[in-house]
Amino acid sequence: MVPTFPIKTFLLLIIPVALAAIILAVVGKRGTGVFKKQGVAWGLTVLMVFAAIGIGYARAPVNNPASRPDYPSETIPPAAAGSYVWDDAGVLSSQTVRVLDQRNERLWKRYNAVVGVALCNYGGNDPYTYVTTLFADMGLGGDDMLVVLDISGDNYWMYTGERVSRQFSGEDCDDYTYGYMEDFFARGMYDDAVLALTEALEVWYADYYG
Repeated sequence: MVPTFPIKTFLLLIIPVALAAIILAVVGKRGTGVFKKQGVAWGLTVLMVFAAIGIGYARAPVNNPASRPDYPSETIPPAAAGSYVWDDAGVLSSQTVRVLDQRNERLWKRYNAVVGVALCNYGGNDPYTYVTTLFADMGLGGDDMLVVLDISGDNYWMYTGERVSRQFSGEDCDDYTYGYMEDFFARGMYDDAVLALTEALEVWYADYYG
């Protein structure tokens, strides 16, 4: 896409530069003695300052959609941020990742929320710190959720953003993960586990916001 150039920016840039060029041309004809006149010197200084401001304004970004304050969630739209599916364990199929990405696109368009999915080989003894750090690293916000499957640690967790947690409690997290994932997870069917859970969470968002 070719960037647009707003008319106000154009005027801020061209007018002071043109005036400065005209004055400099006059100075060139009259000799350097003209700079001894304090009024002319100050006038040139002011014009050059405005020219610099105009150039700086022209180069500044016009809009940054990722930081728009009217987003109800801090999350960057999935299309801009890339996938919210992090399979560091390498156990998901590409088809499953596509389905999860499409689900997040729908969730974002309808409810400004996403469900992050992370598969890892953590195996550590501080899952809370690990999951909350991962939540922040993925760029998730107050209306979002995160599902983590620790393959080597044979465990899974779910974490919710601050706002959504008011309606989706820690007990709900336990009920949903166990009810929709436990059977698949125990049999090593990780694709089915995350698809079943995220489908149920998409329904929950629809019921809550619908």
